[in-house]
Amino acid sequence: MRQLQLVAFGEPSEVIELKTISEPILGEEDVLVSMEAAPINPSDFLLVRGIYGVRPNFPFSLGAEGVGRVTQTGSKVDIALQGKRVLILPTSEQGTWADQVVVPLRNLVPMSDEADPLQLSMIGINPATAYLLLNRYVSLMPGDWIGQTAANSALGQYIIALAKLAGVKTVNVVRREDAAEQVRQWGGDRVVQQGDNLYEDIEHALDGKKLSLVLDGVGGAPVGELARSVKTGGSIVVYAILSGQFPGISPKDFIYRDLSIHGFWLINWIRNAPRTEIQEVYRKLGDLVAEGSLAAAVEDVYPLEHFKKALEHSLTSRRAGKILFTFGAH
Repeated sequence: MRQLQLVAFGEPSEVIELKTISEPILGEEDVLVSMEAAPINPSDFLLVRGIYGVRPNFPFSLGAEGVGRVTQTGSKVDIALQGKRVLILPTSEQGTWADQVVVPLRNLVPMSDEADPLQLSMIGINPATAYLLLNRYVSLMPGDWIGQTAANSALGQYIIALAKLAGVKTVNVVRREDAAEQVRQWGGDRVVQQGDNLYEDIEHALDGKKLSLVLDGVGGAPVGELARSVKTGGSIVVYAILSGQFPGISPKDFIYRDLSIHGFWLINWIRNAPRTEIQEVYRKLGDLVAEGSLAAAVEDVYPLEHFKKALEHSLTSRRAGKILFTFGAH
């Protein structure tokens, strides 16, 4: 049984090792999952470098999300689960960059056999985050407008897709023209490239409309320019700070237009939400994947033994899709 382990904080090429470990012993409420696919996410690299909200002891099994099939069940787990495809919730309690993973039953959600396992493996973090960002803070109605930074990210693609399914329009801020073209292909309603006149360009794109919600993964000035176009009583939600800078929003916007700002981290939701709510959200996302309504671009897949190439590829800035590990027949 092989798994990728973090042995110290640092650069991924220096602190991640492929280890072979002995066959695990299952607890009463554990299952053994043979992995099918597991993506590489930006948050994985934050964890590896020691700047994430989770700071593990070493060695630590890496990989936050993925799908596989149950091959063995603990004594208190329904044996009917054997052979079923399951999604592993991204709790950071178990590493998914492995041939096989021992998972507590509470961290699993059964998934469809009809859906693409590559797409299912990616719904644990980004689609769930996108769904909750769109549904927790503002009651969006068809025809409403939202704005987002980092629109060409994998999460940005899911936000566009889920907004479109709800009839909500998107203004998407990107840094490069090739990224702008990518977002247009994904169905972004308006795409604005960062520059010296960002606010004016956003206002031109909105053509008199106002934003109900802004979703920010970058921090710094761009979110502040979007915030100037938010309607009174609207919200800004920060889910990442890729620039390392605090969101540059004027206090006057909060005071005079009654704006609110929120922080969101998916792990907090998984830790605190009722089990029924968690299952409902993931099953809904799994159904959208199965029917072909929800998907993200995949640039390449790698077997576990080629992990150094996979990590290097994932760190490339101008990718056109996600990098995943695949196992077995995949």
